[in-house]
Amino acid sequence: MTVMPPCVDTVRGAMAVEEEYLPGVVDCELGWFTTAAPALEAQAIAARTYLGSFLQRHGEDRPVKMTAVFQCWRPPAHARSRHAVQATRDVVMHADGELLFGNYVAGAKHRDTECRPLPPSAHKLSGWASWDAMRTAYRQARKRGDRSPFRGVYWTEILVTENAGKTGDAVTGTPFARKSPLNRGALSQYGAACLAKTKGLETDQILKWFYGDDVVLSRPWSRDDATKLRALEDDGEVEAERPEVPET
Repeated sequence: MTVMPPCVDTVRGAMAVEEEYLPGVVDCELGWFTTAAPALEAQAIAARTYLGSFLQRHGEDRPVKMTAVFQCWRPPAHARSRHAVQATRDVVMHADGELLFGNYVAGAKHRDTECRPLPPSAHKLSGWASWDAMRTAYRQARKRGDRSPFRGVYWTEILVTENAGKTGDAVTGTPFARKSPLNRGALSQYGAACLAKTKGLETDQILKWFYGDDVVLSRPWSRDDATKLRALEDDGEVEAERPEVPET
């Protein structure tokens, strides 16, 4: 059961999720870079999903960090970041009725006309012939306990997944997260901006590009939904099943 709290605990104190926390995350993560609404809305949904998944696993009272280690935050400088959150209010990503991890990274900035990343050499990652070679080295480093074996942010392209047209077990997870049906890959922020601007993809198309065609954009249960369901269960009127969520 997914119940999103109205506020989240941060090092700056309690913040309203939709009104303060998420606009600041979108602005810090991607709002500074692009004006493309679909990319910013995809970022808002990914960030909300990531937050919801974290709170679902660790509890609503667990404080969240406000740096790139979790999700970076700053007072939003751009109205477009607020608009992206408002346009997608409460929407998260599910697959098979379960909330996804919602991983995302910067990825490679320089891309071709199809929005696929140029080689590592185009990003000053010398000594690497391909992203696959870097990905292999990354997996080896992870086994040694090193989660960031490269410098900068462009190397995070090796964590990005392209899952357009894929469903179910065919979806590729990101090596950044543990293996799980909830690991449906990772969005590239630079890639999302390119897909919106160059290819004209809409929000749902961008998310499915990275997370798979069977991703469902929906609203999680509210506290009122959960309270009403528990009351019905206590009366013996219904079984404990998840109600259908309205799709956007």
